[in-house]
Amino acid sequence: DGTVMVPAREYDPDTAEELDELVEVSDSGTVKSWSWVAAPREKQFARPFAYALVQLDGADTAFLHRVDAGSEDKMSTGMRVKARWEDETTGAITDFTFVPAE
Repeated sequence: DGTVMVPAREYDPDTAEELDELVEVSDSGTVKSWSWVAAPREKQFARPFAYALVQLDGADTAFLHRVDAGSEDKMSTGMRVKARWEDETTGAITDFTFVPAE
């Protein structure tokens, strides 16, 4: 139906038809909802962060990822974020973290 889903899916969630078209979207987006993690576990992140539903520009859906905002008071629903990529990437979801857009 033209819905752009991020992350990409193999099958249409309504019809179960196979999907094979990829659409390029931005690496910036909007926080739709979030929750602060004041005491992260060792494997989650090195410092406090937010889990947020982020809708990338060009997408119709949001996905859950982390935001490194520095402190809880810098987080807000509706804030703009941008992906900060790791120096070395492996093709994993942990290759990037969102940060507040400037």
